Amino acid sequence: MGGTSSTRRVTVEMEDEDGNGVVKISESMARRLAGEGDSSPREPRKAAAQHVSQPALPSATAPKMVPPMGYPVPSGISQQEHEEEIRRIESYYKERQHALEQRNVEQYSLTKEEFENALKQVHAKFVKQPKTPICGDMEERVMKCYEANRGQTLLCSQEAKAFVQCVDHTRGVTKIIEQNLLVLSCST
Repeated sequence: MGGTSSTRRVTVEMEDEDGNGVVKISESMARRLAGEGDSSPREPRKAAAQHVSQPALPSATAPKMVPPMGYPVPSGISQQEHEEEIRRIESYYKERQHALEQRNVEQYSLTKEEFENALKQVHAKFVKQPKTPICGDMEERVMKCYEANRGQTLLCSQEAKAFVQCVDHTRGVTKIIEQNLLVLSCST
C-alpha cells in the first residue's frame, strides 16, 4: 500500500511551433484533470492517439510572472526584491568562483615547484652523468696498437698490461673511497 512508486511516462507535445501554451491531451486525461475520474476502461491505442486540444491548465504553484532574468518570482515578494536577491546570490557565487580560481592557481604553482624540485633530486641521484673513461688514454694506445698489428696481438702486450694495471689501480682507489664514505655515513 503506497510502498511502490509509479513509473508511468507522460509525453507532452506542443500544438504548434509558436509555443502558445496549448498542450495536446486525450479525453480521458482531460476528465482526470477536471476531477471527474476515469470510470471507463482504458481506451485502445487507436482511440488514445486522437488528441483534443486544450490550453494548459494553470496550477496553484505556477509562478505569477517571469522576470527578465528568467527566474520565476515566488509568491509573497515583489519583483524588485526578487531581482535584488538574485543579484546578491549571483554576486556571492561570482566571488566564490574567483576565490576558487585563485586558490587553484596557487596550488598549481606550488605543485609545479614541488614537481620541479623532485625532478632535480631524481636527476641528481639516478641519472648518470657522462664520465670520462677510466684510463682512456691508455685504452686508446692499446686500440691503436691492435689496429697497427693485426694478427700479431702479442706485440701489444706491454700496452695491454699497462692498461690493465691502470684499471686495477683505479678500481682499488674507488673501493677505498667507497669504504671511507660508508664508514663516514655510518658514524654520523
